[in-house]
Amino acid sequence: MEPIELQVRARRAYELGRARLGAKAGAAALLIAAAAVALGRPLDLTALLSAALAVLAAALAFRGGAVGRAVWAGLAAGSGAMLLPLALMTAGCRIFGPACMRFCLPACVVGGCAMGAAVAILARRQEQGAGEFLAAGAVVAALTASLGCTLAGAGGVLGMALGTVLAGTPVWLAARAQR
Repeated sequence: MEPIELQVRARRAYELGRARLGAKAGAAALLIAAAAVALGRPLDLTALLSAALAVLAAALAFRGGAVGRAVWAGLAAGSGAMLLPLALMTAGCRIFGPACMRFCLPACVVGGCAMGAAVAILARRQEQGAGEFLAAGAVVAALTASLGCTLAGAGGVLGMALGTVLAGTPVWLAARAQR
């Protein structure tokens, strides 16, 4: 076997492996979207957000490096933040009655804070590309969480994003100061 042919085959195997990893990340994003629909989110809005999330997750995972590692952290953190307002709607309305919807916006902010802190903590542990990890993880997490925070409307999504920045920034800056 010629060295050039061996190099081409190795490159093809490498690229195929990256494509498989990207497909797994995209499929995970679609699975999260299916859970959101099963929990009562509207299909049209969820389909739009999940299509963007699946493409972004697949592309970042295919790219690899710090942004590829951030996809899984972002999907996990965003899923928790997505489920918080949905759980409040499901269980909270039984506890609080019709007034439960007033807790959705604060739930989105709290979910965003937890999500931002989680992604920032994971980013500070990265040996290389911590800034890329934080940015990619925050974007993937925010898009994932928006599947549930749309329950509180645009204010819920904005509150979730604001909570992410407010909680993630101090953790990130403290980690940068320690290095």
